[in-house]
Amino acid sequence: MKKAVYTFLLVSLIIFVSCTNKEQPIVETYVSNEITIPKGFVLEDLYTPKDHEQGSWVAMTKDDQGNLYTSDQFGHIYHVTLPNSSNKLRGIVVKKLDLNIGLAQGLLWHKGVLYVLVNSNVRRDLFIHSGFYKIMDSSGDGALDKVQALRIFKGSFGEHGPHNILLSPDKKDLYLVLGNRIKIPEEIQSYAPRIWDEDNIIPSIKDPSGHVNEIKAPGGWVAKVNIETEEWIVHNVGMRNTYDIAFNQDGELFGFDSDMELDLGMPWYRPIRLCHFTSGSEFGWRSGSGKFLPEYPDNLPGIANLGQGSPTGLIHGEGLKFPSYYQKGLFLFDWSYGTMYFASLTPKGSSYDVEITQFLSGVPLPLTKGIVGDDGAIYFLTGGRRLESKLYRLKYEGDKPNEVIQLAEHEGGKKERSLRKELEVLHTKKDASKIDFILSNIDHEDRFTRFAARTALEQQDYNLWKNEINKNKSHNSTIALSIAIARSGNDSDKENALNKLVEIDWTSFEESKKIDFVRAIELLLIRKENTINASLKSRLVHILLPEYLKSSAVVNKELCKTLSFLQGSEIIESTLTAMESGEEDKSQKCLYLSSEISQRSEQYGKQVEEMLENMPNAQHVSYAKSLGVITEGWTKELRTRYFDWYSKALQRSGGKSYAQFIRAIQETALANVPIEDRQFFEALASEALRDVNNFAKGAKQPNGPGQNWSVSSVKEAYSKNRKNANFENGRDYFKASLCANCHSMNGVGRNIGPDLSKVGTRFSIEDLAEAVVDPSSTISDRYRYDTYHMEDGRMVTGKVIEEDKGALQISTNAFAPDLKTIIRKSRIDSKEESLVSPMPPGLFNRLNEQELTDLLAYLVAGGDKNNKVYKN
Repeated sequence: MKKAVYTFLLVSLIIFVSCTNKEQPIVETYVSNEITIPKGFVLEDLYTPKDHEQGSWVAMTKDDQGNLYTSDQFGHIYHVTLPNSSNKLRGIVVKKLDLNIGLAQGLLWHKGVLYVLVNSNVRRDLFIHSGFYKIMDSSGDGALDKVQALRIFKGSFGEHGPHNILLSPDKKDLYLVLGNRIKIPEEIQSYAPRIWDEDNIIPSIKDPSGHVNEIKAPGGWVAKVNIETEEWIVHNVGMRNTYDIAFNQDGELFGFDSDMELDLGMPWYRPIRLCHFTSGSEFGWRSGSGKFLPEYPDNLPGIANLGQGSPTGLIHGEGLKFPSYYQKGLFLFDWSYGTMYFASLTPKGSSYDVEITQFLSGVPLPLTKGIVGDDGAIYFLTGGRRLESKLYRLKYEGDKPNEVIQLAEHEGGKKERSLRKELEVLHTKKDASKIDFILSNIDHEDRFTRFAARTALEQQDYNLWKNEINKNKSHNSTIALSIAIARSGNDSDKENALNKLVEIDWTSFEESKKIDFVRAIELLLIRKENTINASLKSRLVHILLPEYLKSSAVVNKELCKTLSFLQGSEIIESTLTAMESGEEDKSQKCLYLSSEISQRSEQYGKQVEEMLENMPNAQHVSYAKSLGVITEGWTKELRTRYFDWYSKALQRSGGKSYAQFIRAIQETALANVPIEDRQFFEALASEALRDVNNFAKGAKQPNGPGQNWSVSSVKEAYSKNRKNANFENGRDYFKASLCANCHSMNGVGRNIGPDLSKVGTRFSIEDLAEAVVDPSSTISDRYRYDTYHMEDGRMVTGKVIEEDKGALQISTNAFAPDLKTIIRKSRIDSKEESLVSPMPPGLFNRLNEQELTDLLAYLVAGGDKNNKVYKN
């Protein structure tokens, strides 16, 4: 008995010691070569390419002797011989590879061959297409002398093209990471089912800057290329612009994906993030506002968010002569903020939890690429975009043990990873005998496993599993099958799946399952070719509405989208109340960098800091975008509240496209406003309204109640009340009724429309009444708009502001002249004069009889209280 007790105590002590002695990162730092590094590490500045007119280096690999190949982003490839005991060199020797190849962003040496990913641009001395190449020693003399193209990528990709190359752990395959400007060739087989689409239930708003708006799903991708057969297969998709990838000791693939800095402050903003690139995985990048939320079940999330930056290099620590903590994780390079992060991975299910720490940083320190050297040091480059470039070596000389350890596969999660990989085999293999195995895992508790299972299911014969949803499945299985049917099935099966979903009582689900449930409905509605019948539509609204604004922010966001799509006008008022609350969206702050890091970037840091000081509510932006598609159920008061929100939103700070995105959301919503009210409501949402608010500062607002004034009722009201007219009130109502937004009166107001200072001397009350009640009855040529009929069926109405050889810039609204639309002349079918005045009717409808009279008296007097017209 005592022996058993002693044994128990000894085991407990061992467990306690092992837990309390958990490896930790080194937190104490010092500065070397103007770079902050952990204590015990030594940094050496080895080489400066620009000192030798060798450009700015962005790619690197090592050969069998431990020497390096590097490439200038806009120039040649170089061989770098490092001094060692065998060559007895006193310094680095760099030689240009004298071949017609360069411009590489990816280099890999394997078995005497240098593999190259070229991202081409125009150079007089290098004529080479973007593509995948190998450089060989054809003569056997030890010198690379032959270039062979393996695959050419047609087009111009900027910095969103071919990036890096990685050798698989079994050394049989190469993995190539490719940016979102490279379209996946049709003939390539894919682990990810080739049924990807935009999949946004509310129409996506394209990037106002025009960035990659022409690019459709699925965005960036990783290709797996067999070295022997040269067969290509798509490994995973849906990234924005991942630059580098790395394997860990478990043979799992990771990538460091980029953000879109123009999206800062928007609900679709996605920070830079470390992603676990499993077979067939999809990460949901779409252009503009179409990016998937990480919570969507039809994509996978990043396993760590890192805020803002420009991800470049990614290396695993295996082989480093560093303390063991740093040999077991990933080093992540951020170009724009000059920071190298370290990611410590702990197995969780079939994926990982991640702890991120800063490893080193500098200002500036445009990190590009790193490798593990044969000497156990990290060799890394800075440069890119023609910036000053350097080659550094980082080694450890501290007092912690730093011998290279043999990394075994993590025991934690091994069973889960094995199950996921068994499913992944079925991503390219059709096997009817495995359908039951797949189905048993589509509701697996591990997200990466159930994603792998659904992907495997979608790769099988649809007829073998389409009727499984009719069986007595778990709720989770029904949801997963619904998503698969949405992506693979016909309209009849999609409607059947919707009917199955509406039978589920989902109100008690945990939040993540609620998201899955609503997203399954979204996908079925998006992918259905024909609209659903009224009965099913009503049932969907009935089951979704009770949970709206009672759930998490993400669930509420998706419910607002889906209910808006279903024209559930019941949500309008409650959503507007939520939007008017003024509450801060605290959930978004975790996506952004601390000021300590943001200050390292002159290009992006200030923008992030300004946004954090005046942050928009991204949840409310999402609500506004969704409500804009509802066409019925609005009252004048509700629309006014809705469009008033835009003026508040425009006072917030975001990315460079923030204001343009807000305006684009507004313009989309305006398309569903009756034409007679459209310009009035646009004014409430435009930046120009700030000028109106300045005019109206301190002005008395009308009390009403107003009415729909006619010419005769205006004349009658003025005749009855003119002797009691109040000049000061009339001046206030001139500002409050938006007159000053377009018209000037004795220098007060804007000059978009006619100056009204002399209106009282030229027009009668009846003329004024008709001009306000029915402004389209008479339109001056000077202020008339033109309507352009475009070849795609669109109509653009407005006034030409600027014109060049190929395009017109059209100001589309008199209230907001800074809102412009650019149209190509070559795409205009016809042009005609617009019969609708830029001035909307009903501007006086807020005013009661006396208030209307006060305003008319002010107009007749020309803004001059001493005018005898006013006195009489």
